[in-house]
Amino acid sequence: MTRSLYLALLLALVALPAPAAAQQPDASETAYVYKPDGTRQCDASPGISLDVMAQELIGSGIPVHMRRKSYDGREGIAVCGNPTGSINVYEIAESDLPKALELGFQRLDGSWFDPR
Repeated sequence: MTRSLYLALLLALVALPAPAAAQQPDASETAYVYKPDGTRQCDASPGISLDVMAQELIGSGIPVHMRRKSYDGREGIAVCGNPTGSINVYEIAESDLPKALELGFQRLDGSWFDPR
């Protein structure tokens, strides 16, 4: 009797579904936000790193799904001390967008990364 009880328990455990893996939200549920990284022309300072700036979002309860360096695409005057146009970009949940905007981030259209 004990053997059949163990066998039944084992079969029940095997039949349980596996826990769902953490899923990344699909593109329609996410938004891209950015801030300039603080680098200046003719300045050797590396600016604010992706990880340091991401902590602004994470510390406010906003999970970051992706992070990358990019460029704002604007033509700037080549003068020492002017911003370089380098930006830190983060992919977050669309529902967290208002909170990120309150932190000073700006929305970046997702098409920014689409190949042309």
